[in-house]
Amino acid sequence: MGQSAQAGEAPHTSTLTVNARLVVLDVVVTDKAGNPVEGLTRDDFTVYEDGKAQRIASFEPPSAHVLPEAMAASSDPNAVFDAAQPAAFGQSPVTVLVLDQLNTHFSDSAFARKSLHDFLVQQPALLPQPTTLVTVYDNHFKIVKAYTRDRDALLKALAAEPTHKSWTLDLLGASENGPISRLDQSLRALEQIAQSSARIPGRKNMIWVGGGFPTLDPTTIDGSELQEVKDTMQHVTNTLMDAHVTMYAVDPSSSAAGMVEVTDEQQAAFAEANSDSSNGSLSGFDGGEDFDRLAPVTGGRVVRGMNNVGKQIALSVALGRSFYTIGYSPSNGSNADVKYRRIRVDCKRPGLTLKTRDGYFAEETRQQKAAVTISYDLSNAAESTVPLNGLHVRVEPTNSVSVPAQTFVVHVGASELTWKPVDDGSSTASVAVLAVYLDKKGKMVAHTLHGMTAHAREGTNLRDAAKTADFAFTVEPAGKAAKNVASLRFVVRDTGTGRMGTFDMGVR
Repeated sequence: MGQSAQAGEAPHTSTLTVNARLVVLDVVVTDKAGNPVEGLTRDDFTVYEDGKAQRIASFEPPSAHVLPEAMAASSDPNAVFDAAQPAAFGQSPVTVLVLDQLNTHFSDSAFARKSLHDFLVQQPALLPQPTTLVTVYDNHFKIVKAYTRDRDALLKALAAEPTHKSWTLDLLGASENGPISRLDQSLRALEQIAQSSARIPGRKNMIWVGGGFPTLDPTTIDGSELQEVKDTMQHVTNTLMDAHVTMYAVDPSSSAAGMVEVTDEQQAAFAEANSDSSNGSLSGFDGGEDFDRLAPVTGGRVVRGMNNVGKQIALSVALGRSFYTIGYSPSNGSNADVKYRRIRVDCKRPGLTLKTRDGYFAEETRQQKAAVTISYDLSNAAESTVPLNGLHVRVEPTNSVSVPAQTFVVHVGASELTWKPVDDGSSTASVAVLAVYLDKKGKMVAHTLHGMTAHAREGTNLRDAAKTADFAFTVEPAGKAAKNVASLRFVVRDTGTGRMGTFDMGVR
């Protein structure tokens, strides 16, 4: 169904994305003591893609990643930071504190809450960067406190959030369905976190405090289900990377002697030999599907076996706050020869450790992978407990008498869509639009789904912040389920990237 395009704000550039053939990386540099290192210059770094040195096209030191001047100068802890209105964040990194009560035993969850409390009380009353607190537990993902710089507001929200017992962990444990259920819930929570904050320009440092989803034994899963698990995990990892999310995982439950901290390939190999972790690679999850693969792949780290969890949380936040941003145009411009491009960044100064993401998929491969995950994405978005902001979506009913009842106009920021040129000079963008009726518990009772295409005339400035792609969408009646309907949600998913946006409205 063709619609005319009028478009939105400038394209979002994530930590690792390919936009106009530019690859952008965040690089954390630490000294031998593990402390962030600042004061380096462009000339201190060398970037390699598939073993070949690349010319650095852009460089930003840690000092460039800041809030807008007015927000930074304000001492008001109540300043509003809305993920749907990303301008207030500027280029500042943000912190996402995740309390994982799904994969953590009750007593360890209580310790994790105390550790988060201990971390927060050591911070200044006005936090240096916007921070949000979320929790995941049995069949629930919840924002405990939205983005704020008010430390005391976070402490108050944490104190009001009870410790939950993970029945999925304690009762089902390692039974046939227990690990798969927790894996599925964890991955869905990760995707919702990424999609809800996707348009915030800066880096999102996710501090995941908890056990993390279980490692699945591939010998206990049939071939088709194992492939589905691999594809889903790879897709969610792609989503995290595209949304500029770096994961720092801190486990409050391990009582093993010593420490397993995955920060480089040598430590990861040692951890793998001891069956604690694996450095993995985004290019393929070939062994057990392990939570600990996510952090190193996204440029973060994993800490297990430490008692000073509060200190480890603080260190993870500090590492996520101090990073260099390096951009380069790949010397190999072809998408056809290699699906996955491996990246290595070296520093010419001795004694320093560098951490960044290990590679990226070529654009054609990314779009192919996004196309096969549509059902997973839409089902996750349909019942998400948080608004998804990967696309800026606004919906309004039509007043025209010439269209069917329950017809709405769905406006999408056109600059956030994937546009493809047409021979006549115009461009098209494809989306999936889903309308779902939800009951009072947020469960889907009926839905309407259509694939739709927007058309932009030749010469249209698709980076113009005033332009939108507009889709006329007719929602099918809920039928017998109408008596249970409490709200109507629209989900829009860009076919090229998998980015999603949602818009909720009441039902008359």
